[in-house]
Amino acid sequence: MLPAELLVTRNRGPYLEPRYLDPQTPEYQHLAATLIDLFSQHLGLPRRQLRQALDQLEGDRTDYRVQRGLVKLLFDEHCEFHLDAPLPPVDLRRQVFALSREQHPLVSEPNLIFPVTRQHVLDQVALEQGVPVDTLERALYADLPENHLLGRFDPPEPMALLHRYNVALAQALLYRCDLLRLSVHRNLPVRYKQLFKFIKCYRLIHTIQGDVDAGYEIHLDGPLSMFRLTQKYGFQMALFLPALLLCTRWKMSASLVRADGSRREFNLDEGCGLVSHYRDQTLYDSLLEETFAQRFAKARTGGWQLERETEIINLKETVMIPDFAFRHPDGRTALLEIVGFWRPEYLRRKFEKLRQAQRRDLIVAVSRDLNVSDEDLAGVPGGVFFFKNRIDPGEVVAQLEQTAAPHPEER
Repeated sequence: MLPAELLVTRNRGPYLEPRYLDPQTPEYQHLAATLIDLFSQHLGLPRRQLRQALDQLEGDRTDYRVQRGLVKLLFDEHCEFHLDAPLPPVDLRRQVFALSREQHPLVSEPNLIFPVTRQHVLDQVALEQGVPVDTLERALYADLPENHLLGRFDPPEPMALLHRYNVALAQALLYRCDLLRLSVHRNLPVRYKQLFKFIKCYRLIHTIQGDVDAGYEIHLDGPLSMFRLTQKYGFQMALFLPALLLCTRWKMSASLVRADGSRREFNLDEGCGLVSHYRDQTLYDSLLEETFAQRFAKARTGGWQLERETEIINLKETVMIPDFAFRHPDGRTALLEIVGFWRPEYLRRKFEKLRQAQRRDLIVAVSRDLNVSDEDLAGVPGGVFFFKNRIDPGEVVAQLEQTAAPHPEER
């Protein structure tokens, strides 16, 4: 992402917004393509040479912050530098400096009083190490960042780089956000789950209200509402933004606190034109879930049909989305939640949610590899069974027949 010094903004009354680039502008498309070509040309060369070429390209252009922002994104997200030295540079320097101290002072031109030069020291160390002198000199400071070699460069499309720059501008505004209000509606359930997973992944303090039909109102506390880890938490808030862009219908209002203490609002919605660089998550969260779905599709299920994450259970200030839903032609329905993650804190929260949900049509499949007993699942009203390596579709069908909710007319 972009540092604060590269953020370009404009004020509109109480509102603050970035100065986005128009990705369709030929000038910026040319700049992006030129930068990408320049990085490609320096593959295998030191970072220092690439920096020098970029400085020369920048020259005295007035919109230097745009180029520096694009360069920052290329360095951070598309480059991989590595150390290239046949011998450990620290050990070489230690040996060279020790020998230099013994022969102090070193001179550029030898004479009768001071006969030892820098080259003499390098020749001696190279001889002891059994490498050519030019190899020794290259390795001596190879561990400095400026001497790291560009080992890999994944060139993006110029248009994609410009879109990424605009998102990075919006992300940089959220570093000083103390409250983020989201309104998300008319999305598929899988989109909601994806969004909620990102909220939890980045450990954002949140409250969630609403349902699938009406949509959700989500409040995220920002870094300036906390007493500790402000900068780190602000980074997490910024990382979350591209996940929001994956939704189809949404609005965002961020309350920003500027360095001088004044407040501004930063608003976005689905029509903002920002393009997320995050990929939509795969249909399944794990190989375990994918394998079960494939086996269930081939098994004899007595008419039961599997659906993927079609129901969201509202737990007031948070939500729960079971891994699978099942429907029978006679109208019965049921849910399946798979508990296969081992971390104790995760398990504690998971069991609390299961008890809070109080869904008798919710089946829980628990891995035997977890240190979980029947007592841990006390208060969970639905069916519970344990599995070893894979979930048996036959076991699930048996549980469905016992715990499925009846047809609405039979209730």
